[in-house]
Amino acid sequence: MSKVEEFDVCVIGTGAGGGVMIQQLTAAGFKVVALQRGPYLKPADFHDDELRTMIRDQVFSADQVETYRYDENSPTETGIFNFMANCVGGTMTHWAAWSWRFLPDDFKVLSTEGAVPGAALADWPVTYDEMEPYYERAEWEFGVSGDANGNPFGSPRKKPYPNPAHPGRVASDRVAAGMRKLGHHPFPTPVAINSRPYGRRSECAYGGSCLGYGCPVGAKATTLSVCIPKALATGNLDLRADTTAREIKVDDQGRARSVVYLDDDGNEHEVRARYVVVSGNAVGTPQLLLMSQSGQFPHGLANSSGLVGRYLTLHHVGAVAFTLDEPSRSVTGLHSHIAMDDFHPSDAKRGFIRGGVIGEANSPVNQPLMFALTTHIGCGERNWGADYKKYLKKFPRSVGLAAVLEDLPMDANRIDLDPEVKDRHGLPAPRITHRQHPNDYAMNRWYTKQMLDIADAAGAVDKWEAQFYTLPTEKSAMKGFMHFHGTCRMGDDPQTSVVDRWCRSHDVKNLWVVDGSVFPTSGGYNPTLTILANAYRVADRFVREAKRQNV
Repeated sequence: MSKVEEFDVCVIGTGAGGGVMIQQLTAAGFKVVALQRGPYLKPADFHDDELRTMIRDQVFSADQVETYRYDENSPTETGIFNFMANCVGGTMTHWAAWSWRFLPDDFKVLSTEGAVPGAALADWPVTYDEMEPYYERAEWEFGVSGDANGNPFGSPRKKPYPNPAHPGRVASDRVAAGMRKLGHHPFPTPVAINSRPYGRRSECAYGGSCLGYGCPVGAKATTLSVCIPKALATGNLDLRADTTAREIKVDDQGRARSVVYLDDDGNEHEVRARYVVVSGNAVGTPQLLLMSQSGQFPHGLANSSGLVGRYLTLHHVGAVAFTLDEPSRSVTGLHSHIAMDDFHPSDAKRGFIRGGVIGEANSPVNQPLMFALTTHIGCGERNWGADYKKYLKKFPRSVGLAAVLEDLPMDANRIDLDPEVKDRHGLPAPRITHRQHPNDYAMNRWYTKQMLDIADAAGAVDKWEAQFYTLPTEKSAMKGFMHFHGTCRMGDDPQTSVVDRWCRSHDVKNLWVVDGSVFPTSGGYNPTLTILANAYRVADRFVREAKRQNV
């Protein structure tokens, strides 16, 4: 092992949570070392070549390995079951940039809905009013484009978006017309993609490859393009890419003392820090904490509650594809140009609680290979012959719709360490145990029906469920997706949560968790803007208390 170096703060992970913490702490004068699994890619390294992305997996990293099981009695599968990115900037690097504020009742689901059998609902220890100024800050730091007055059902705000909404395309214009025909209220999807030059980043070139791709012109705001450059400019950041954190060590008082990590060649290193921030997302964070066992923490670091890894949630998504009587232009522009939020509140008549948001979405109808390999399921099972050839001709006229839907937390859904499968460094793979609550299936079927109706109202020539996302029966289970939450729940009670309202460990007073793993519930919106806003909130508190020598 090489010599041990000392810093003020060690931040593990550079995605939405970690990137903001790095930016804010270095700006405040802290000496920060940041560890990130995967390479430090630059805009010139990104491309929109679907074949190379699918085969080479440049962004996703071939080192990633996970296992999955439906429940404790089910067989375990090995593979890649989530949409994380292992590179500097984390999963934000290839996000679609949908930028939603949660609604006020998303922070108090238990109080709003009451207890639900089989679910582990909880209220957040913070309110929307506490989060609102940090939502605003995140929107302006990341240059969100949108129409602040477009969504009549949206959360209250004090300031508009910093950039105007993007123009529509044929697909989104037809979808919007269909929504209006049904009495709904479409509006431009808020996205952290520049509609004009902003923050020293260029405006969007409308290349059509957002979800799953890094942005080669920097128009898409990520921690890679927004936070990391600012942090490096302070001179206070030591950024270490291609590193894998293996263990957080503690001293005799049970405080985090150092982080042991492996470089790309498997060599072991150790850095000491006065404070440690873990931002490895809802999969990587519990994996690291559970690997960090000691005499003081035999069941994993910060895990006296036994809840590290518990209450895993991942949004289930309904998806519909349809064709128009004209070219849809889905291959151009953003992932989504138009959305509606009419159905978000609970309605007992539907047979389920909670809801989600519907948006026109160009994935996978903007990608010929993905369209060919996945979307045809639901409109003809076979992938050969004359019928399949006829199906492929639909591509230029195809439109996609997707619903991002809230799933309910369950105690049985979790991340733990696989007892047998290891990665290339010999570290135990994270094991996903996840099945859907009956509420999820009822919601998914209902939203899918609404999207089929929107397709008809938009003038669909033909339509089908794109089961690349959809949950068709209760015998199915989502093995993974790009939105992971829970696993290190935030709360006021140390017996029922892992971190407090400031994302500080109940057990280890110089350890923070700042990512989607702290979400008590998932909300029916893409989570990234909420992760960013919460990170700005936590960073403000961290810096303020540090000046008082109170951390």
